[in-house]
Amino acid sequence: MSRRLLDDIDKVIVSELQKDGRVALASIAKKTGVSHVAIHKRLERLINKEVVKVSACLNVEPLDSKIAAMLVEVENSRRLNELTELFKDCPRTVLLSPLSACNLLTVVVGEDFSTLESVIGVCSLRVQKGVRRSEVHIGKLPDYPKFLPIRVIAERKESSPCGVLCSKCDSFKDGECLGCPATKFYNGPL
Repeated sequence: MSRRLLDDIDKVIVSELQKDGRVALASIAKKTGVSHVAIHKRLERLINKEVVKVSACLNVEPLDSKIAAMLVEVENSRRLNELTELFKDCPRTVLLSPLSACNLLTVVVGEDFSTLESVIGVCSLRVQKGVRRSEVHIGKLPDYPKFLPIRVIAERKESSPCGVLCSKCDSFKDGECLGCPATKFYNGPL
């Protein structure tokens, strides 16, 4: 028999934080009938065990951003792991998930169609060595969830996390791409 990951009080904590990540622990304590200190300890335990993470997500609807889902088939599992490591810190990556065999699903965002198309054609998983095939679906933002884990980078660097240099990119130079949000070249709203 397996032990439950969350007991009833933990479920209330997580549920309330999913509604509002800034909810007062005292408010959660009232709903559960335990002290706010107990709620704090439980939350710390859940965080330390990496069961939950409390973080800020971004509503990209006001930015009128676009989204793309990419399915890629990679030549072998070693390259799949390398690509996952290479793109895990990409500020445009919302989801990066290995699938069966040597396939990978990624969801990326762009501020507009031109930038998104440039990202897909120049610096995405799709154009990497070891990718056998790829399929891309471009669309509007999802109806749900409204808030996405878009990384906002405060300290920008010369090169992007994947190693692409915006200053040498024709799409960036021609004004077709706003640049990588992790670099000092970025010209977008974030």
